[in-house]
Amino acid sequence: MRRDINIRTLFPLPLRRGTIQFPLPLGERVRVRGVFNNEKGVALIITLLVVTLLTALIVEFAYSARVNLSSAGSFRDRQKAYYLAKSGVNFIGGMLKDNASKNKADDINQMIPPVTVGDGVVSLKAFDESAKINIKTINTNNVAKARLVRLFDIMEVSSQLLDGIFERESYNLVSELRLVRGITDEIYDKIKDYLTVYGDGKININTAGEVVLRCLLNDITEDIASRIISYREKNRFENPADLKKVVGVSQDFNISDIATKSNDFSVISTGTVNDVKSTITAVIERKSKSETKYHYWRNE
Repeated sequence: MRRDINIRTLFPLPLRRGTIQFPLPLGERVRVRGVFNNEKGVALIITLLVVTLLTALIVEFAYSARVNLSSAGSFRDRQKAYYLAKSGVNFIGGMLKDNASKNKADDINQMIPPVTVGDGVVSLKAFDESAKINIKTINTNNVAKARLVRLFDIMEVSSQLLDGIFERESYNLVSELRLVRGITDEIYDKIKDYLTVYGDGKININTAGEVVLRCLLNDITEDIASRIISYREKNRFENPADLKKVVGVSQDFNISDIATKSNDFSVISTGTVNDVKSTITAVIERKSKSETKYHYWRNE
């Protein structure tokens, strides 16, 4: 007589598939059936596990590749944007030297239209620093002090803050005014665009705005400042004495503190490539017809 029994019920240890003989009542012959009859199922499970692991590894590799590719693209665009911005600053420097060699006026106190270069765009803003009140040595410069007093009056800023400003011997940056007690962010934002620390302190009457023109002399009102601007739009001032030709301007003022030409300019150049931007802020001094010098350079 022969019967099949499950080997699990007899032996806890693994056995090879096959038929074995061992003493049983009546000398029965037993065919072993156990877990090893399911070898194909085990192989399938192992295969599925391997495929799952490989799939996870491939997905992770693909994600890392995409991230690295995106990072490389962003780095490339940042580099392109930086050099576009730098080329804009160099363009203004070259234009200043060219104007000097040709004895042309520097009409750059404005925003220059954006220029497309390859797959990027360059945007430029240039400002004449001599169109502002110079506070670099305001502690010892009575003319600059008087102009700053008038600026505070025009902008309706408390004159009590002036004592703190005049206490410092010099300023290397306009932003150092923030260190003066009482100068809040609101006050600083009101006056910062009319101040500079670059140049020789003379105000260029061909480029100064209405507010700064009113700071030149006590008797220059808003109306007279408008007349000065209207006059220079038709006839540029060739020398400081020409200011007396404007109706209403006092005939008695010191022309040594006024200029009609400038050599110091600030530039804000922005390069854009695929929505990635790089902005360079610089201050350029024209030292001669063939030489320029950078006093300030900041990239962000």
